[in-house]
Amino acid sequence: MKKILLSLLFACCCVLTATAQDYNITTAGQGAEGNYLVKVSVAMKGKEKGQDAEAIVKRYAVHGVMFRGLMAANGYAQQKPLISDPNLETTKSEWFNAFFESGAYKKYVTIVNSSLLSTKIGKKDYELSATLVVNKESLLKYLQDEGIVKGFSNLW
Repeated sequence: MKKILLSLLFACCCVLTATAQDYNITTAGQGAEGNYLVKVSVAMKGKEKGQDAEAIVKRYAVHGVMFRGLMAANGYAQQKPLISDPNLETTKSEWFNAFFESGAYKKYVTIVNSSLLSTKIGKKDYELSATLVVNKESLLKYLQDEGIVKGFSNLW
C-alpha cells in the first residue's frame, strides 16, 4: 500500500513540476483588457494515464505569466513577467507549491474552445499545446493581496 501511495505521489509531483526547458509560452494575440491571450506548449515524457491535460497547460500558462512573461509572436509585443524577482519562486516555495497544488491557479485561466492538442513527437514523447486566456489583472491583484509582489499602493 505504501509503495502505491508513494508511486502516485511521485507521479503527481513529476507531472506538476516545471523546469525552464519543459514549456514555451508566447503571446497569441490581443486579449480583452486585463487579460493575456497566450499559447502554451508543454513537452511531456511518456504519456501516463490519468494526467489531466487541461490542468497541465493551465498551470504552465499561469506559471509563465508570473515568472517568464510572454515572448513576442505574431506581431504582438513581448510582455514582462508579473514577478520580477527570479529567486522568489525558491524563497517563497511553500506558498507557490500550495498555490499550484491546491488548484488555486485555475481561477485565473481558461482554455480557448477546441484549442487543446496532444501531438506525438517521438516514440514515447508528446507535446500538449493550447491557447489560453490568463486574467492578468486578477492574478496580479491576488499576488499583491498575498504579499508576493508589491503594488503601487506600497509606494506612497
